[in-house]
Amino acid sequence: MIVELLLYFLMVFFIIGVLSPFLTGKNKIVNYVAHGMAALGCLAAVLCAIIIFNNGKIELITPLTMFAEPVYIRLDYLAAYFLLIIGVVGCAASVYAVGYSKEYLGDGCGYRVMASLYNAFLLSMILVVCVSHIAAFVIVWELMALTSFLLVNYEHKKHDARKAAFIYIVMTHVGTAFIITAFFLLANKAGSLDFLRLMQTAGTLDTWTRNAVFLCALIGFGAKAGIIPLHIWLPRAHPAAPSHVSALMSGVMIKTAIYGLCRFYLGFLGTGSVWWGAVILVLAIVSSVLGVLYALMEHDIKRLLAYSSVENIGIILLGMGAGLVFSAKGYGGLAALAWVAALYHALNHAIFKSLLFMGAGAVLQSTHTKDIERLGGLIRKMPYTAVWFLAGAAAISALPPFNGFVSEWMTFQALFYLPQSMAGALGKLFSAFLLALLGLTGALAAACFVKAFGIVFLAKPRSVQAEQAKEVNKFMLVSMAMLSGLCLVLGLWSEPVIHILKQVLSGVAGVDPAQAFNGTTWYAAEVHTGVANGSLQMPVVAVLLLVGAMVAWLLYRLCGREQVHEGETWTCGNVPTARMEYTATGFSKPIRLAFKAILRPQHETIADLTPNRYFGRRLSYHMSIVDIFSAIYRPINSEIIHAAQFMKAIQAGSVQLYIGYITVITVIALILSTGW
Repeated sequence: MIVELLLYFLMVFFIIGVLSPFLTGKNKIVNYVAHGMAALGCLAAVLCAIIIFNNGKIELITPLTMFAEPVYIRLDYLAAYFLLIIGVVGCAASVYAVGYSKEYLGDGCGYRVMASLYNAFLLSMILVVCVSHIAAFVIVWELMALTSFLLVNYEHKKHDARKAAFIYIVMTHVGTAFIITAFFLLANKAGSLDFLRLMQTAGTLDTWTRNAVFLCALIGFGAKAGIIPLHIWLPRAHPAAPSHVSALMSGVMIKTAIYGLCRFYLGFLGTGSVWWGAVILVLAIVSSVLGVLYALMEHDIKRLLAYSSVENIGIILLGMGAGLVFSAKGYGGLAALAWVAALYHALNHAIFKSLLFMGAGAVLQSTHTKDIERLGGLIRKMPYTAVWFLAGAAAISALPPFNGFVSEWMTFQALFYLPQSMAGALGKLFSAFLLALLGLTGALAAACFVKAFGIVFLAKPRSVQAEQAKEVNKFMLVSMAMLSGLCLVLGLWSEPVIHILKQVLSGVAGVDPAQAFNGTTWYAAEVHTGVANGSLQMPVVAVLLLVGAMVAWLLYRLCGREQVHEGETWTCGNVPTARMEYTATGFSKPIRLAFKAILRPQHETIADLTPNRYFGRRLSYHMSIVDIFSAIYRPINSEIIHAAQFMKAIQAGSVQLYIGYITVITVIALILSTGW
């Protein structure tokens, strides 16, 4: 009964949030009411999820009927887990939005529309994980796509925003077409649109249908998740949206695609073939390596974070792919380990990536630039933002004791066991190759965020905007502090999440969480696979680090301190300036040269010549990276344009001509119907 009341409150909060912008003309009131209602709705979602994990699953029948079947709200453990992710990040983003949105208050009606769309976007994501009917799912999925499209296109006067929104809506509708195909292949066999009936008929599907549904779901949800080569919308759309929306899109929206894949692969299809997992593993490792490479080359801080999301989706898919392989081979314990790694990383990525986008939004609001090359020295101007961004950078780089380390450690452990499930020398070589590339991904991610934090926050300011920066308001700082604390807590105390994920995976065909995770304590996540055992004791690691720091401090105090005189760094008699600092381009050059065959960098050097060959010359250097997968879409785009031009030619505007078209089609249909 409590969960039902919370769900009603959740709906009321978001409905008030959607309608409130149109009940008053004062944008300041709209800001507090709309985002306050969003935060309360997200808190209700978090409480719903917690109660479900404590008290069990729930099922509610709504008054809606679609295709002669009632629409159910079913919150099983999988739905509750993703509801928890949406609620936690949504609450922090809504608090952040109160402070961040103040710069849009002068936009008049446009701001009120944005506040309304923000609430509708959050509500649509919650409904995606709650509804249990194919038609209802597709409707709320499209509502999520439409509201996010409008939010990406909020600054529609900018050409880049319009182009990003257009590419996003095209790609998301391509994905939706494949999702609908997958659903209706299942519905045709089950004779129902209800999710429960689809799960009950999972074992009766023929091989062709199972394989077709697997591929359609992978393409459809993969387009929304941003896996390579379906990622081209993501590095354009996320930077174009307002930063609180970017945090939700990158942290939460792409996780609804992970929810969809889990719903299909853990529920609707049951245990699959080994090649299912192998296909996902290949796509995952390509997404991981190329995603972090493109992120490392970026100078736009929000595009850098967007490409990093491609990398982390690849890490999540590595766990999912390994889980499918283990299930197919009958290793239930290892399958549980792999799925826990994937789902844990989904939660972790939602938190630290939202934190990083909020940090980037704070930098953007304070300096009015996203160009890393024009920043620097912000740790003195924005110390709190710098600390929270550093926490997010450490978490995404998988450094202990933060949460990113826990889930990536589990992913590594799952992949270490993969060779025993892959037949032949080629399979074992493939497994070793995956491990090596995942290690490379981790190293490149660390380098990427050393660059991001170092160039943005350290050294000297490189522009007037950076020199004049100041700390952002308390709403933004509090929300970033909340997520930073969660990064640390989830890294030190993994037991609650592992307990929740054991509930999520209980009863899933081919997955045995009881065999993998047994006897976890508050300080350790123990893994028992039947092959090897391991334990992750993050608090012990944290205590050792703390003890080491204390010993170093005591030695420093006991040995005495020399008198220190502060001054400028010695540079051969010159005072250091921003021109002497490492640039983002220079920092990434060694990696750019090592991977130039993949990245294909384009250089342009412009020399401003003067009569004196030794003095007065100015050089301008520009470097850009071309996404290698953009070549795939150019011919497709050209063919679509040609087809559109042909259709435009036959649209002559003549009623008589249109009647002629109808007559010809009718005659052809009559001839075909007679069997001639």
